[in-house]
Amino acid sequence: MEKILYCEIMIVCIMVLSIIYYSDVKSTRGPLLIGQRVFRLLLTANMGAMLFDVLGVIYNGTSYGYSRTMVIASTFIYYFFHSVVGVLFLLYVDFCLYPNKRRFKRRLPYYLLPTIVINIINIINLKTGWYYAVSENNTYQRGDFFIIPTLVCLCYVVYSEYLTFTWWSRNKADYKSHRELYMRLSVIPIIPCVGSVLQALIPGSASTLPFTALALLINYIAIQNGQMAKDHLTGLYNRIQLETFMNYQIRNLKEGKYFFLILLDLDRFKAINDTYGHIVGDDALIQMAAILRSNCKRKKDYVSRLGGDEFVIIGQCREPNGAEVIIERLQKAVEEFNATANKVYKLEFSAGYTLCERNSSATLDTLINEADEKMYYNKNKKKMREKKPE
Repeated sequence: MEKILYCEIMIVCIMVLSIIYYSDVKSTRGPLLIGQRVFRLLLTANMGAMLFDVLGVIYNGTSYGYSRTMVIASTFIYYFFHSVVGVLFLLYVDFCLYPNKRRFKRRLPYYLLPTIVINIINIINLKTGWYYAVSENNTYQRGDFFIIPTLVCLCYVVYSEYLTFTWWSRNKADYKSHRELYMRLSVIPIIPCVGSVLQALIPGSASTLPFTALALLINYIAIQNGQMAKDHLTGLYNRIQLETFMNYQIRNLKEGKYFFLILLDLDRFKAINDTYGHIVGDDALIQMAAILRSNCKRKKDYVSRLGGDEFVIIGQCREPNGAEVIIERLQKAVEEFNATANKVYKLEFSAGYTLCERNSSATLDTLINEADEKMYYNKNKKKMREKKPE
């Protein structure tokens, strides 16, 4: 009965990972990034380890003519996949944090070295029984050094946690841009760690792989949720997420503070697209998003792409002119970008803003409309200034 239950759990985990793999393939357009490839290899290695673990459990202790061969072969392949899962997990975390192809290739040999050593010992184990042995009645038995592969796998996961922490210590100034990635990569490695500890302490258990499967599922769901909440091109929040943040901030606005909404529109954006093409136009949007993100770092500030070349900033301020201060800061940042970026285009924007107080009944649409009127007033005033002869 225990054997059946164990196999059922593993099969369910394999099915879940297969669904994740299929979903990832169906949702991918264009060439695969290194991170995506590693993630799929991680799914495959986990499924492979589970499959051969199930085969080993099924034939363990049976008396068929080929039972011994099946137990030895399935256990050998299981140990191979088990060791690969750890290094792939680290490689995935590393590339998520530092998406640089050259850096990835430089570190790859060092990351692979412990796994290669473990698998060489796995081959030697067929003669020595250091990791495991199969008795005369075809029963799997732990060897004196069975803990080594699990410890190596655990070290990979722990190092990925260390890598995430050191990365965050360097990037925590840009809190909102990196918060979701940090939370995902710092929490997820803990789950396989717990599984590895349980597997080492409880004879006959194999909790590392199911716990890793759970971590991969949580990771995939977090990625999908993040993609749903953000604009694909700029990485800024989309309108749905913006409305959620706005309602929360207005409800929790403290006495003496104002909630503000700033609407920005790029000037002459159509001319950039018509003159240089949509690729350059997309670059202009990306650069503008980066300027907004780097100049709106306060905890209550949220930047969103409303659509096209329109952006929205929401937040809280103590003075009625708080939004104007932000707009002036953004104007200086744009001027600095135009002077130093060496682009074929120049970024320019017009902006309008609106304020509301605590428990306001204002909706996102009404606030945007108010800011929109002011923004177009400022845009037209700027055009009139430019047309005015000197």
